[in-house]
Amino acid sequence: MQTCVDNLMEQGAHVFGEILDVPRTQALYQAMIKARVFDASLFMDEAEYLAQENHFNANPTRTFNFLNQFEPQLQFIEQDPRLSAVLDELLGDDYEVVVKKAVCGVPDAWLPDWIREKIRDVNVANLGPYIKKPMRDITYFRGIDFHQDIIDWPQGRVELDPSTFMTLYVYLHDVTEHDSPLHLMPGSHRLGATLFPHRLQHLEGDRWLYSDEQGNSLQCRDQKLIGGPGYVGLWHNCVLHGTRPVAHESERFRLSLRYLLGKSNGNSKRTAIDDINCLIKGELTPIRTRRDLDEKGVAQIRGNIINKG
Repeated sequence: MQTCVDNLMEQGAHVFGEILDVPRTQALYQAMIKARVFDASLFMDEAEYLAQENHFNANPTRTFNFLNQFEPQLQFIEQDPRLSAVLDELLGDDYEVVVKKAVCGVPDAWLPDWIREKIRDVNVANLGPYIKKPMRDITYFRGIDFHQDIIDWPQGRVELDPSTFMTLYVYLHDVTEHDSPLHLMPGSHRLGATLFPHRLQHLEGDRWLYSDEQGNSLQCRDQKLIGGPGYVGLWHNCVLHGTRPVAHESERFRLSLRYLLGKSNGNSKRTAIDDINCLIKGELTPIRTRRDLDEKGVAQIRGNIINKG
């Protein structure tokens, strides 16, 4: 556990690797893909899409959530002693699940031509607004540019303190180079919360120069998370991460779990997340987190940095 906490202190992230029970992980995955048809039929037609007012409220919530039907099968993850020990140290033993959800990386083959055109070179290709409303209890995406998870939690959005939020990510099946693996930038949390799209310059290989609005900068390495069933990563909400789309030639889709966890308001004790945050130079409770959306939630800035790396 100490190694994990040390990594989180220094890098803002820790990759556990394939630590979860493989048969139970595979059984959960099989149950999930039997409960939903994952193909092009998930999408609305263009007339339905144009009839909706905006792009907001197109993601899972606590109550409208595909995972709610799998609560018993999720317990081996949520009660895993190795994960629980680290989370207790980080957030206290009364930490809260802000939201948990299934995340689906969509292959190009599923997309109608009109959607493919609309999301061309969009930096956050969240497909929720194009999905039929009953099926929006999963997050669907086709590549997401480098971002921080605090992007969804500006001041006033939630009663919990978003500066304590951590993301726990679980792969349910083999995720290869071609399956839209996570790209993580350990150490990038040290600049705190910065506006999306972020100021990133690709240097060479896996190295990037990351800058904030005040002229501070640091070099980061892009760590590609590739692994099998039960592979787990954990990171601070200011760590930059993203994904490239599922490979064009592939019709496979990636189905994973994402937990957002936070310190309880009732816990006034100092925990490891407080020590981590003391080392961060920048903002931790931003009023504004992004500059790319119009008043209807539609992306107005094009260009995908992660695909240029």
